[in-house]
Amino acid sequence: MLSESFVASLLAAEKVPTSVTLRDAGICIHELQPACALRTTFKKSSTGPNGLAVTHTHVFAAQVDKAVVHVYNRLKGNQEATVPFPERIRSIAVAGGFNGDVLVIGTEAGRLILWETCSGRQVSTSPSHLQPVTSLVVDPTSNFVLSASSDATIHVWSLPRMLSFSKPAITGSDQAAPNSPILTFSNHRRAITALAVGHSGHRNNIAVSTAADNTAIVWDYTTGHVLRTFLLPSTPQSVTLDPADRAFFVGYESGNVQRVDLYETSSSHHTLYDSRLQDTPSQISSDRQWTIPIKDAGAATCLALSYDGMTLLSGHQNGTVISWDVGRGKYGSTVADYTRPVTNLHMLLPAGFPQDEEAQEKKYIVTNVIKPRYDPNMTDMSLTSGTIPPHYSINVQLSDPREDRYDILSEAISHPSFPASLIEEGLAELAGLGHGTEAPTDKPPQATTNGTDVSQSSTIAALEAEIDSLRKQVAANEAARRETTNEVIQLRSKLRHLQDYTHDLQLKQHRSSAARVAARAQKDAEDLKRREAWLEAEKRGQNGDAALLASRAQAEQDSDEKMSQ
Repeated sequence: MLSESFVASLLAAEKVPTSVTLRDAGICIHELQPACALRTTFKKSSTGPNGLAVTHTHVFAAQVDKAVVHVYNRLKGNQEATVPFPERIRSIAVAGGFNGDVLVIGTEAGRLILWETCSGRQVSTSPSHLQPVTSLVVDPTSNFVLSASSDATIHVWSLPRMLSFSKPAITGSDQAAPNSPILTFSNHRRAITALAVGHSGHRNNIAVSTAADNTAIVWDYTTGHVLRTFLLPSTPQSVTLDPADRAFFVGYESGNVQRVDLYETSSSHHTLYDSRLQDTPSQISSDRQWTIPIKDAGAATCLALSYDGMTLLSGHQNGTVISWDVGRGKYGSTVADYTRPVTNLHMLLPAGFPQDEEAQEKKYIVTNVIKPRYDPNMTDMSLTSGTIPPHYSINVQLSDPREDRYDILSEAISHPSFPASLIEEGLAELAGLGHGTEAPTDKPPQATTNGTDVSQSSTIAALEAEIDSLRKQVAANEAARRETTNEVIQLRSKLRHLQDYTHDLQLKQHRSSAARVAARAQKDAEDLKRREAWLEAEKRGQNGDAALLASRAQAEQDSDEKMSQ
């Protein structure tokens, strides 16, 4: 069964009622589907906005107003480590894909710290921001890190360049600071409030940034080119992107949520790359907000979308997590009430698929993190040899090497159906018989007086056999493709019939239910009329039972007349 869950981080409150069940919980793993229920909690944590990062094996929580990160092990269900850092932490993010091998940390001094969780290596940058780094996002390829600050600027960093051991030496003509950003975006006029990055793995991707100047800008973070500018009706607090990058969602101080479509404007060109739309800001109407029905819920401090993009979650200052129906554009339900401010929401990947392709591609997992060790030689730009230090090592758990072996017998035994390789081989043989081709024989070619002729004949025979085998495979693939297409067409036709049949059944059920309700109402009305007739007869001093029998006889006579008509 498929299940979908999310991780929520809470901010510690000064006074929490003793009756509250989650008074000590700081991190909550909550199941959203199929049953909405709290599954796991981690204690001793008070996390600020943008201070939560989640991997397949761990949860990292930066403690508010502290230089400490709490590490929780999802596999063991406990707190694994408390990691101190030299500066107060304002935001964190993970890079490295499935395992999240690198934790990126934004400090109050405006610098970035990179921590390799599998080796303990720590790399830091110079204070490039004038104010604290309030938001960090990593692009889907883990090649770029975007850092936003209260100084109204966003820096784009090259993650491979910062982690590389080989770096160019600083000369007199090159005055760039060590590990400097590759691009700076400064189109906002006030503090950046939220930041989100698109889901594309292409070399061109988008980012959406919102600021306290009530603007949301869609831009290309590889070039810094502005694609669209939106004027929002109020100050945004959080932002997230649709899984297909068709729209972005904004959470406001009032607790309301709004969807902003990127492709709403009709254009002959790509909407985001139409120069006529790039130069003119778009005014977003306040009437299109999704109104929150809960009073005093507070600002929508964080947003998260489900895997299919049809459910939007918003966390609020009063501790509630609200579910919004994206298709209908309205409030859905209250998922949870933690009684403390919700600062971060992180949607986990669905669990229960037959095969997790992303997990299969990874040949290792980080089961235990290695605490960071600061080594000045690793960040010294004067070292240009490019060699890896001798004490550098990683600590990971490798996958079972037996999984890489190809055994057709083991595959056939363990496979839930016939393996594709056996089916293709059988189809190839059948296709070869259908086309009248003969299998190559093991007869050696006739010897000639010239040795060169013998070798040439052997080569030609081998090539002909290979061509024959390739023809069989092509024929088998074509036959399989045709069969698959026919099956898909049949399944779609059956699905349409089933949908029509289900619709008819629902319609009949609805009519039958309405008829039962009407009959019951008519019967109740007739019973009421009889009781009134009995009561009236008793008041007049007559026999009420006789009046009741007469009323029943009259009702039966009326019913017979209706049936005869």
